Amino acid sequence: MDIMFWLSLSVVYYVYDGYLRLLKFLSRHSVRKSESEFREWPSATVLLTVYNEAEAIEERIRNILAADYPKDRLELLVASDGSTDGTDALVREIGNPRVKLISLERCGKTEAQNQAVKEATGEILVFTDARTRFDRAFLKQIILPFSDPSVGGVDGHLLFISAPNNPVSEGQGRYWRYELQVRQLESDLNILVVASGACMAIRRFLLRQMDPSHGEDCVVPLDVALQGYRFVHSPQALAYDHMDHQADKEFKTRVRMTLRNWQGTLSRRRLLNPFRHPGYAWALWSHKLLRWLSPLFLILMTLSSMLLAASGSKMFQFIAVASVISYMAGFIGWQAERRGLSIPVASAIYSFLLANLGFLVGLWRSLRQQRITAYRS
Repeated sequence: MDIMFWLSLSVVYYVYDGYLRLLKFLSRHSVRKSESEFREWPSATVLLTVYNEAEAIEERIRNILAADYPKDRLELLVASDGSTDGTDALVREIGNPRVKLISLERCGKTEAQNQAVKEATGEILVFTDARTRFDRAFLKQIILPFSDPSVGGVDGHLLFISAPNNPVSEGQGRYWRYELQVRQLESDLNILVVASGACMAIRRFLLRQMDPSHGEDCVVPLDVALQGYRFVHSPQALAYDHMDHQADKEFKTRVRMTLRNWQGTLSRRRLLNPFRHPGYAWALWSHKLLRWLSPLFLILMTLSSMLLAASGSKMFQFIAVASVISYMAGFIGWQAERRGLSIPVASAIYSFLLANLGFLVGLWRSLRQQRITAYRS
């Protein structure tokens, strides 16, 4: 029982702190390759996948077309996944020759991307959605790393704007700042295998047909790695989005992402073999799989500490009491969130537990072979 407790504690610590510290240590002497400007910027296709985005679509298209990128080298494909709210009509009314509408029957985001890519002409594909906004220099900054022929894909630097005094939004903000640190360090070590689907780019010839139940932000970086190219993070390629501030939406997002990305990662299980791909295997287990499994280790840690406390161990009695207090604090944070309040420590614990509950439910649904193709983000 002692072994179960210490093993579980070690895994949870490693996932949320130890891995980051190891990355920092190993990257101390890594040298980022300098990027040289293109003599001629490559042609680029921005793939904007939407579903019922009538309220946002016009502003989003204007934002993309305003980018500092040669107009004759840029096209925008709007893949409308069965929109029923007039989104398609608004796109047609824009009347810009660089904007092409691909109107599809409802098939889900990933399959809509599969279909739309067939119409793309750009050497570089840039994936995005209606919620995100690009910095004016975004396109040049996310395409610049492709001047290195070893680079097959680029992850942009997505910044989330948190709602003030909202525990769910603030909790996501803390999580995302940690995530960006990890991505940059993995990129420095050439083991990055994750990206943000809202601001991601890939060489078109490297894109493979995607399973509609998998997330593009999961499988695209894995496919790039399997073909012998690097996926890198560009901190200068700035994009912006707003944090969800409702707990139910955040929970559903965690469940969906865990389900789709767990299945997507296992579909490329060759990269999990440490003998064939040691760097990628380490990153995938540490950054993704163990994180999604962390709620199981939290449960084992709590149960084992309770059983050891019952056996009379003073140390484990203290740990068990601390665990109970932590879960009570999470409950208080939940109640505070329902009332629109934020209590610093309690709200942080609540946000952490909410994320792990989402991971746990996503894993359970994956074990039951559930699939998600179409959803409302």
